[in-house]
Amino acid sequence: MSDILDEQLVKALKGVAELPEDFEVTGEQNLRSELGIDSLGMIDLVMHVEESLGIKIGEDSIGNFATVADLQNHVRELSATAAA
Repeated sequence: MSDILDEQLVKALKGVAELPEDFEVTGEQNLRSELGIDSLGMIDLVMHVEESLGIKIGEDSIGNFATVADLQNHVRELSATAAA
């Protein structure tokens, strides 16, 4: 993960999941089983991402994110739409 969007996403993930700074986040990791983010954590994560990136993900999308890459791709799509 390389650009500013990814950095903000990783920062939010580490904060919500209470991961150490040196923990390596990858796209293949499962948000729930590997990172330990429960349903309330997902809401918190979405709120952090929305706030830090100025986008609106929407609560109805939360259940669609199984992996970090799922969330990352959705955030990229929303950011591209917002920039257009």
